[in-house]
Amino acid sequence: MASEANLILNIPFDEPDGSEIAYDYSPSRYDAAVSYCKFVSGKQGNCIEFKGNGASIISRDVTSLITGNFTLLAWLKRGDVPDGFTGKQLGFWFAWNEVNGFRDRWITITKEWNYIAITKEALIVRIYLNTHLIDTITLPVQPTGFAILQDIYFTEYGYGLLDGIKAYSRALSQSEISEQLNSVSQLSYLVNGINLKDFDVTVSESNGILDRPKLKAPFKVDWPDYHGEVIDLTRKRVEAREIELKCWMKAAGKIDFVNKLNSFLQIFQADGTQRLTVDIHPTKPLLFEVYNESGISISKRWNDESMVGTFTLKLKEPDPVKRIVRHQRISEATRTLTITMTTAKAVTIHWGDGTKDYDVFGENITVPHDYNQDGIFYAVISGVIEDITDFSTNGIIVWNKI
Repeated sequence: MASEANLILNIPFDEPDGSEIAYDYSPSRYDAAVSYCKFVSGKQGNCIEFKGNGASIISRDVTSLITGNFTLLAWLKRGDVPDGFTGKQLGFWFAWNEVNGFRDRWITITKEWNYIAITKEALIVRIYLNTHLIDTITLPVQPTGFAILQDIYFTEYGYGLLDGIKAYSRALSQSEISEQLNSVSQLSYLVNGINLKDFDVTVSESNGILDRPKLKAPFKVDWPDYHGEVIDLTRKRVEAREIELKCWMKAAGKIDFVNKLNSFLQIFQADGTQRLTVDIHPTKPLLFEVYNESGISISKRWNDESMVGTFTLKLKEPDPVKRIVRHQRISEATRTLTITMTTAKAVTIHWGDGTKDYDVFGENITVPHDYNQDGIFYAVISGVIEDITDFSTNGIIVWNKI
């Protein structure tokens, strides 16, 4: 499998429509500025749609990618071109500073999703379509430019859909490209970063994860000489979120069962809320700050050699409406996540490293946080999110409101 240590670009284009930025989830943070493009349903999640006048531009210098070894992966789907007959081919161009100094290869793409891969190792370029090697090009010198073009001649912009761009700083093998094509994020549940499967706990069913919490009782007046009631349905607020995970746990005998169970339950004895992560997408997990209110009742089958216990884990999220920001520390220079916002109502920030700030409010207030270790962290801002204005951050807004 391709090592994430070699990942230098990862733009999934999963932003909501109207976003003016496409985030890069790699450590490089080559975020792209988006203009005149829509975000629509794509191969996985959303994708970006080009209709002849839009662009997604990375302003930072990426020329080092061209001269070194690399792999570029992307899902592509051609759109409808006004003239009806162009736009069906893609051209791959490598150029250098000479007269007629270029090599190109054109391929036909369909209106279905096409998985494109281009690798460069020294002077050897390989082009793959849906994991099949379709051409090998030997360059005479190191290139100074590289482009993927569409056979459209009346505009410099393209027509089509683009999803899941990734780039690696080495040439992947054909088998590794196939693995990337077939890799699908497996649903997993974690508490405080620990996968429940590490305790041999498997979640067979979940409830309340995506449900809207129950609406708080609004203010109402029952006039005796009027029909019905007068009720204020503005500025609706919700109650705490209730989550149920139906689980089973397998162990190699009675002692192993008791030890695993105690280790698992100990997580919820710690002070404060614990972070439940439901990993449904490579870059957009669902996060909940929860506590266990009602304990756990286990139905078990005793056996000297193996045991299985089933139980329902009931969790409550006291502050269920939130915004999620992703930050990746890769060095001392990227240790700080900053969040700036205006909010008259106090919010809580769970920084994702076990620390939190309570009662954050003010006008254009900036809250910095330093992470002491390298890694990926998700900050959860919970409260009356809809009243926050002037929000900005050097992180990635994964969920604007969930």
